[in-house]
Amino acid sequence: MRPIRLLLLLAASVLFFASAAGAKSLLEKSIYWVNPQTGKMDSTKYWKIYIGKYPAITLVRKFPGEDSLPVNSDINLTVMSSGYIEGYGYTRKGRVDCMAVFVVDTGTGAIKLPVDSIEYMFAGGAKVKPRGIKVCDAAIDVEGNKVSGVKEMQLTKYKLVIDVDERNLKPMGDFDIDFFSFSKTGLAAAQKAQKGTASAAPAPAEKSDK
Repeated sequence: MRPIRLLLLLAASVLFFASAAGAKSLLEKSIYWVNPQTGKMDSTKYWKIYIGKYPAITLVRKFPGEDSLPVNSDINLTVMSSGYIEGYGYTRKGRVDCMAVFVVDTGTGAIKLPVDSIEYMFAGGAKVKPRGIKVCDAAIDVEGNKVSGVKEMQLTKYKLVIDVDERNLKPMGDFDIDFFSFSKTGLAAAQKAQKGTASAAPAPAEKSDK
């Protein structure tokens, strides 16, 4: 086997097993969105939503033989159906993993918003409706680093496959979404809010003939 082909196969294997390991950590929580391919409601019980890469995040980490020190990294964040946001990045000392949480300002100060407390998100993740609270702007706290709201929402859908005693989650496609909810009724509200956001957006400027 040629060396280049061998390297490609090894890289593919690493990506496959990393994806499988991450999928096995997902727990069941139903989510609803509009499938952009069909224009109809879709749902799944196992999922993750990649919400973007956030540059120059400062984390404090302790490495072998050293005291705790700050390190900087671009961090990729993903919302997991298990109910948390996980992140990872790379520094000169290797990979760093971190946790994050949504933050909203209710007018009386910023509060952390657990994933389980979300009714729906819309406007590409810029707006969130928490349970019992009015719609708020969404922000994220990455271990003390407050960053602006969701940069994108790419949802990966999984299907549970049980083979004998083996539990596997098979990816069933990626979807770029603008809104989602954790209930069917919430999805209708999210869709209405999304339409309101779209209608309120300023019309694109006309191109000049110059």
